[in-house]
Amino acid sequence: MRYTQLIRGSTLAVVMALLVMPLTASAQTLERIKSSGSFHIGFVPDQPPFSSKSETGQPTGYSIELCQMVADATKDKLGQPGLKVKYSPTAIKAGLDMVANGDVDILCGSVTDTLQRRERVSFSIPIFNGGIGVMVRKDAPPDLLRVLKGEVAHTGPIWRSTINRGLSKHTYAVDTGTTTEQWVRDKIATLGVIATVVEVDDHEKGVKMVADGKADAYFADRVILEDYYNREKDDHKLMVLERYFNYEPIALAVARNDDDFRLVVDTVLSKLYHSDSFVDLYTRYFGKPSEITQTLFKAYARQ
Repeated sequence: MRYTQLIRGSTLAVVMALLVMPLTASAQTLERIKSSGSFHIGFVPDQPPFSSKSETGQPTGYSIELCQMVADATKDKLGQPGLKVKYSPTAIKAGLDMVANGDVDILCGSVTDTLQRRERVSFSIPIFNGGIGVMVRKDAPPDLLRVLKGEVAHTGPIWRSTINRGLSKHTYAVDTGTTTEQWVRDKIATLGVIATVVEVDDHEKGVKMVADGKADAYFADRVILEDYYNREKDDHKLMVLERYFNYEPIALAVARNDDDFRLVVDTVLSKLYHSDSFVDLYTRYFGKPSEITQTLFKAYARQ
């Protein structure tokens, strides 16, 4: 009897330990940074103006500057002004895994905050209001352009009606492992469209596929597409449609169940959004924010 009780007690202890372990492992960001003497930033290098590499190979962009501010605040929080800041280039999917596993302390780029992703990581307050756009050639088929521009008469959801004729038998490039990829696949499945979806591992390849005529359209964050369009030497062949197909909150990814570190991140962002320097920072990367945009960011901020 005592032996059985002992087994049951041991089993209960193991179960409780398993339940507690994920919480303990993910709630040590500040402790990990302090003990390692370094602040580790993961960033997606093909997402200008959010995150990319400069001509000298250094990380640069809107999200990078935000993460650098978080790094400075962390130095102050820990009383370690000599804390080293390390950068690791990665893709979104791999980067989220790195955050979840504690391999990086924060992920910077154009990363959409979704409920599915929150099963593994947490997010800061929003840093930008993004959305899916599309890049096509200027000589794209008229039927395709009309549908993508939303000019096709429809009685149901967006892309409904005569969409099959406009969207079928085309090739669409998408950035692998992103919310955009899933959105395109879901739309094609929902509408019963016969089309080919090609995954690329960076935006430059997607843009090139459209420029070379190997893809009829490239779907990605519209702000990123505009940046690539402005950089593209053969931009006379391409265009980014004005339309947003959806709207997505962009945020910085951090570990789950770590309120102490997330508080540092959200405090940095909140103070920035209420400061005059935010307008200057936003303007450098996206153009001057409207009064509505400024008000929205102040609403994101916490007091």
